[in-house]
Amino acid sequence: MSRDDYSGAFDPGFRFEDLSKAALVRLVREYALIVHLLDRSSLIAVGMKYGQEAVEEIAVQEWRGASPIYTQRIREIMRIEGDGVSAIFKCLQLDPGFAQHYMDVEYELIDESHGFFQLRTCGALLDVEPFGERAVRGMCHHIEDGTFDWTAQAVNPRARIRPVHRPPRVPGGRVPHCRWEVVIDDGTEPVGEAPITAMTRATTAARFRFPPMSDGTPHVPPDEFTPRERSHP
Repeated sequence: MSRDDYSGAFDPGFRFEDLSKAALVRLVREYALIVHLLDRSSLIAVGMKYGQEAVEEIAVQEWRGASPIYTQRIREIMRIEGDGVSAIFKCLQLDPGFAQHYMDVEYELIDESHGFFQLRTCGALLDVEPFGERAVRGMCHHIEDGTFDWTAQAVNPRARIRPVHRPPRVPGGRVPHCRWEVVIDDGTEPVGEAPITAMTRATTAARFRFPPMSDGTPHVPPDEFTPRERSHP
């Protein structure tokens, strides 16, 4: 019988698959937010010791190192096929960096080569706005310019993400907080794999493969696919 929570006696054989869908949704929401809590605590520690510029540089390397790898893992387990804008948007919908509700993201798919997304509210922005324009530009300009293309090009090497508008908010209190355009074009030069990504691929976390669930269901669906580079019109 599936559990709606973990009340009652301790179960030494507890597994996530023992939980009901509703319980898993609650847990996934919290886990996505915990990613941000971990990021805040680690980068606050860096900033206290080394300053804002170090925070920005480490944040860029952190994202470049992890997002291409976890994006591919998410594509495998969720069977996100293709390499158009819709596949990029699907990956962003499942990205722990876009924790649902904490990041209220809206998507507009024009076609498989063009689309927009916007954040009606961004918890990360609300965290840094009290520290002034320098901190806002560090996150919404320096860090995002150094990472968004690496995330999109994990799906398609000819993708790019550019701001339509972004903070500092003008006028103040502007909603949506930011809006971004995603374009796939033959003229886009791929960013290539960053050295930090290659190093991260060698870690046990990147190479770990989950065993089947207790009922024998494989962690990765049996009809695995190898994403192919898209043929552009």
